[in-house]
Amino acid sequence: MRFDGLIGNSGVKKTLETPFHAYIIHGTKGSGKHTLERILTASLVCQSKEKPCGKCDQCKKFLSGNHVDVAYIPTDIKVRDLREKLKDVLYLPNEAEHRVFVFYEAEKLSPVCQNTLLKIVEEPPSHAVFIFLTENAGAMLATLRSRCEMIAMEPVDEKEIYGYLQRPEFAKISDERKKTAVAFSGGYIGAAREFLSEEKSETYLKCDRFAKAVLQNRMSDAINISTFKKRDEMADFTEELYLYFTVHLRSLQKGTSEGLSEEIRSLGKEKLAKLCVSLAKLKENMKFNVNVSLFSAALIAACREMRKAEPILK
Repeated sequence: MRFDGLIGNSGVKKTLETPFHAYIIHGTKGSGKHTLERILTASLVCQSKEKPCGKCDQCKKFLSGNHVDVAYIPTDIKVRDLREKLKDVLYLPNEAEHRVFVFYEAEKLSPVCQNTLLKIVEEPPSHAVFIFLTENAGAMLATLRSRCEMIAMEPVDEKEIYGYLQRPEFAKISDERKKTAVAFSGGYIGAAREFLSEEKSETYLKCDRFAKAVLQNRMSDAINISTFKKRDEMADFTEELYLYFTVHLRSLQKGTSEGLSEEIRSLGKEKLAKLCVSLAKLKENMKFNVNVSLFSAALIAACREMRKAEPILK
């Protein structure tokens, strides 16, 4: 099988050398699950020896999104509709060698639907293949997981991610932003790409401005940055702020610093670790019905502990 577009993941590629009838591809957002699913699905319908070729009629139909033997099943499907859809499993493919059934966000399938899948996934016809994608394989029924080949997406070396970001499509992005994207990628190219999006870049800058405003005792600026009207917006900001400090802490633990703020890193491991613990608790509190204004004050209070750290770079 050819893995054009999937960088790294040597263990995954090795596993897929042996065909199986059902796969659970799991990994965090941006880890390459969808890239791998498209490669795997295309290879299952491809007519060429080197699969997927991307050139044969079957590949072209798949790439256009109109392959009759590839079905994407919504995870909010009702059990009666799923039973009806699974009748197609028994029929021979119309054009390709296989019929492929793909489930995105498979952890959202109801327990009833997952139980309905058990028998057919365990003993499908030879032409049928099931592919489940999920960020949380543990949320799926153990009985369904046991019938599938578990494919865990692997982090990619940061040097490979940085090399990937040298492609022409990223030519207008500064080298510093690329290095920051690598630092925040968690080892996943999709996460690095997302970080470079306009929305994610703005979120990072907001976290950076907030952290430095608190650190430099510019509390009016910190309040303005962390004031939100909606609870969901406050929760999202807290989540991103937690990630911001966690990445800086991780860089100290790993001994790397490219693309990150030396002002924040100067806080040291102990201070950043305590701050991350405080933010983790605040994240948990956001699951409850909290007052947004009071929560904003609590967030600033937690982060003000940073000011006790020395030295502070100006």
